[in-house]
Order: sequence, then structure tokens, then C-alpha cells
Amino acid sequence: MIISASYVIAALAIYAAGLYVIYRLRLYITASSMLLGFLLFVYGPAYLVYMLLRRPVSVVDLRISNSLNFDDVVVSLNLSIAIMYVCVIAGIEFVDRLAPRSAHALRKAILGWNPQPLSGGRARPWSLLFAISALGLFMVWISLKEGHLAIIAGFLSVSGNEAVKTAYRQQYGGSQVYLYNVVVTSIAPMMIIWGVLSGWIQRWWPLLAVATLLAVITVLGKVETLSKAPIALFLLQLMLVAYLVLRNNINWRVVLGSVIVTLIIFYPIIRLAVPEVDQIEALSFFYYRAFDVSNQALLEYFAAFPERIPHMWGANIRPVAAIWGLQYTPSFDVVSRLWRFSGGSTTTAMFIADAWADFSYVGVIGFSIAVGMICRAIDVVLLVRGKTVTAVAVLAAAFVGIYNLMITALPTSMLSGGLILPPLLVVVLVEGQKLLRATTRIRFSTSASTVPSPHADVEELF
Repeated sequence: MIISASYVIAALAIYAAGLYVIYRLRLYITASSMLLGFLLFVYGPAYLVYMLLRRPVSVVDLRISNSLNFDDVVVSLNLSIAIMYVCVIAGIEFVDRLAPRSAHALRKAILGWNPQPLSGGRARPWSLLFAISALGLFMVWISLKEGHLAIIAGFLSVSGNEAVKTAYRQQYGGSQVYLYNVVVTSIAPMMIIWGVLSGWIQRWWPLLAVATLLAVITVLGKVETLSKAPIALFLLQLMLVAYLVLRNNINWRVVLGSVIVTLIIFYPIIRLAVPEVDQIEALSFFYYRAFDVSNQALLEYFAAFPERIPHMWGANIRPVAAIWGLQYTPSFDVVSRLWRFSGGSTTTAMFIADAWADFSYVGVIGFSIAVGMICRAIDVVLLVRGKTVTAVAVLAAAFVGIYNLMITALPTSMLSGGLILPPLLVVVLVEGQKLLRATTRIRFSTSASTVPSPHADVEELF
């Protein structure tokens, strides 16, 4: 009876979140709507299908399903899913109540998006040009230092089965420099989009040139991970940008087209990664990877804590662990060791998984409210001017940041996943450009006021 009630509560929360997107946020693309859209897409009906029909999908899943405390796990997970939706909505509404004028301006800007021409400002964005140039030089330096071209060439020359390539990828794929990985994942794509759109609108070829060069360097960095997913995600970003440049609304045609485009991008990737599957099996594998694996990872966390492992109370979050004097112990390693009995692999899940591992229901509530507030703050700060190059670039960055929320912890998504750093960088560069223009005006006015009159000597004679 309790289990059935928990499923009903989860289903009602999912249904309410869908109604909230349609009737409150409206069917427009914002950070808030993308957040709830991603959640509903992966952890909405697909979550219920996984829990009620498709589970178990692996050996670990079978072990969890046969455990004695499985009913308690299901109840905790269902309630947490419901709490997540309610608290995400609460976070969005809190920001709207906190800044009602900005929220009203946001709705007005989104409603007027489609007929509005793309705006890029009148002044030359020198700060953007310098930032893109510095970013490109940094990436080239790291790429040359680590020999990324040689790593890619080595991977392409590797002969043998998939296991050999996997071992090569694990040993050499991806940079050892954390900042470089952050730039390649989230910051550089946004800067490329911002630079290309600004350069094209203003017909400022130096900016367009350096943005194009940054795109080449970024693609190299994504290829150097020796994984196909980063390139596919970048292509989806660019397609989102192309759509936002034209319009901003969601209907069944847009949804259907998005699904078809996603399948077109990922289908050849699946066929390359798993060549033994046929066409129908490739589509089934896509569903398994997109939905079942994500929900299984979430279940693994809730089955681990607190029945088998006590809640970590901040030890899973490095800054919190340092402040509280705890030994940093990442939950993705703990959960993997519990269910797979070995190190070397990790189990990552969506943001409420780590919230649950650390702080139980309190963590799910707090992290969900924080996520809703962050995404809505991006909207009310950076989208209120409508269809601008910064708005399009920020939405593209938010797309990646929110995607990372679906597969990893909130702190990771905020710092390296693109949820916080790209919008902050936009604010810094825009405000820096304003400060530069203001300083230039002051200096010009001061210089003009101190220029002596050409008749000063004559006037002094009288």
C-alpha cells in the first residue's frame, strides 16, 4: 500500500511539473524550462517505465531488486523524485517573487522573441575579442604541451578490438589540466557562439576570425577526449543556437524534429561503438543508454544510502569536507565499489543522488531549490533584453550545464559543467565593456574641456 502510494505521489508530481511548464513557464526555451524539460524527459514517465516495467536491466540492478530492503528504497526514491519537482518549482517561483519586475520583463522579452531581430550591440566588443584571444592562446599552449595531435593520431592508428581502444582512451584520453577541461566543456563553446554571432552582426572580421579559430581549437580538445559524446553534444548546442536565432517557441513539430535530429546524430555513434547491433537494436540501445542507465544509477545511490552506507554529511563535497574537518570521500567511488566490488570505475547520477548521499531528504530539498533558483536567476538576469547574442550564447551554455545536472552532482555541474561559470563570464565581460566605454567617455570629456580656445591669447589682450 505504501509503495503504491509513493508511485502515485511521484506520478502526480511529474504531472504537475508538466502542467507548470505548459501553463506557467509557457512553451518557450529558457534555462528554467530546459531544466524541467530535461527532468521530465529523463526522470519523468521514463523513470516510471523503468521502475515498473523495464527493471532490472543489469546484474547490479537485479541484486538491488532482490535485496530485503528494496521496498524502503523504492519509497525513498519515489518521494525524493516528487520532492525534487516540487522544490525546483519552488526555487523558480522564489526568484520570480524576489525580482518581480525582472520576471515581468523576462516574460515580455520571451513573448516578443520571434519578431525581434538578433541584436549584438552597437559598440565594438573589445573585451570579448581579448577574452577569446586569451582563451585560444591558453588552449593552444595546453594542447601543444600535452601533445593532443599525437594522442589523436595514436588512437586512430590503434589496431585491434574495442578493448584495446578502450584501454588507450582510459590512459590517454582527456587533458590532465582541470581548467582546460572546464574551458573545453563549457566556456569555449559559449564564447565561440557569442563571438561568431557578434562578429557576424557587426561585420567585425577580427572577432569573427578569432572565434572561428577558437572553434577549431575547441573541436580538437573535444576530439582529444577520444569520446564521441562531447562532439555530439556540441552539435546539439549549435543546432539549438541556429533555432534560437530564428525563433523561440516549442510545439509538437519542434519536439519531434529535436528527437529525429538527436537520433540522426547518435545513431552512427552507436553503430560505431557497438557494431554488432542492427538498426532496431541500435534504437533500443539508445533508449537504454539515455533512460535506463540514468535511472539505474539513481537507484544505486538510493539503495546504497543509508541501508548499506551511512549518509556522508558533507564528506562527499570537497569544500564542505574541508570546512568540517572530514576526509573527502566521493560518493561516485563509494557507490561503484559497493555494487561492483572493485575500484577503477565510477557511478555518477543526477544531482539529487549526491544530495541524498550526503544529507538525505534535507539535501534533496535544498539542492532542488538551489537548482531552480540558479536557472531562474540566469533567465531574469540575462534574457530580459530578448533576442540578443548574449542571450543565445547563455542559453546554449545553460543547455550543457543542465545536461550535466542530469548525470552528475550539483557542485560539479556548477563549476565544471557549465551551469555557473559561463553566465558569470558573460556578466563580467559585459560589465567590463560598459566600464571601458564609460572610462573612455570620461577621458574624452576631460580632454575636450581642457583644450585651450584658439582665441585664448586674443581674449587675454582684452
